Amino acid sequence: MQRFPRYNHTMAQRYGIGFIGLGSIGQRMLARAWNHQRVKPTVVWDPQIERLSQTLANAPELRAAEDVNHLIKDEAVDIVYIASPPLTHAEHANAALAAGKPVLCEKPLGIDIVTSEALAARAAASGIAHAINFIYGSAYPAVQMAEALAQSRFGALTGAQVQLHLPNWAARRYAEAPWLTASDQGGFVREVLSHFVYLTQRLFGTTQVNYSHCREGASPGSAITGLVAELSCGDLTVNIQGSTLGTGPDVCDYTLWGEDCSYRVHDLHGLQITTGKDWQDANAPGTDPVTDWHQRQYDQVAAMLDGQPHTLPDFAAGLSVQRVIETLLQGKSV
Repeated sequence: MQRFPRYNHTMAQRYGIGFIGLGSIGQRMLARAWNHQRVKPTVVWDPQIERLSQTLANAPELRAAEDVNHLIKDEAVDIVYIASPPLTHAEHANAALAAGKPVLCEKPLGIDIVTSEALAARAAASGIAHAINFIYGSAYPAVQMAEALAQSRFGALTGAQVQLHLPNWAARRYAEAPWLTASDQGGFVREVLSHFVYLTQRLFGTTQVNYSHCREGASPGSAITGLVAELSCGDLTVNIQGSTLGTGPDVCDYTLWGEDCSYRVHDLHGLQITTGKDWQDANAPGTDPVTDWHQRQYDQVAAMLDGQPHTLPDFAAGLSVQRVIETLLQGKSV
């Protein structure tokens, strides 16, 4: 578990979060933060005035910052949450670290490896609390998979599998995030598959790309529309198949196959288990998986700011995932 020096507040208080970026991801994180006992939204900023105004109208308790630098320096902001487009992540994170503020950042750290390497090194050297907002830094399925591995419940592991089917994925969010359709920042591999690459590294460590075949986008500069790839972690092989083409429901599944039982992350947040027959839901009791994840993630944010052990991935872990993702995207195009 990670541990950073305690932030300069008592553990009894609610930490104030400054939100940079109020798109769909930022809005979801904002909505769930209100009900958490240890964190609270305080200051927000977004370059789109209409989006910012609507957010303030729905939450009069919030204040809008004049710009990013004012948000970072605001005394009501104990941690800076960065949910802006990837092109701006490194700039905002570096500014927060320079001001001595802890950072929770969406992936990736930057849009090129050199930028991300520099940011990860700076964050590590600073001693300031920082984390990447990967789902499986705290999600119940990740915790249960790790526990099952530690207790040898699987028997012999026979492999892992990632299945992604996200029809018209980027087009569905184009109006609020046009960068999602572009190859330099967007695409389902960076935005969705990266969570499962992190989960693989959390459970099994160093990950190698054995091969990767990409299906090109419809036009030059657009994100790929399909991926078939294989990763390895020691003796474990991870098969990946993903596509944004074809009609059908969204599929976001990650399966660990074992001789005695198998575990599956279903629809990003859910957990299912089988011992040979049908998959059985095995979610955390008493709440839906999405609500449970937000609660757990903010629990870990508070622990990080308290200076207590926590499970959130640091920037070095985010850089490791980014290296795998960019290697996958360099695979042979078809």
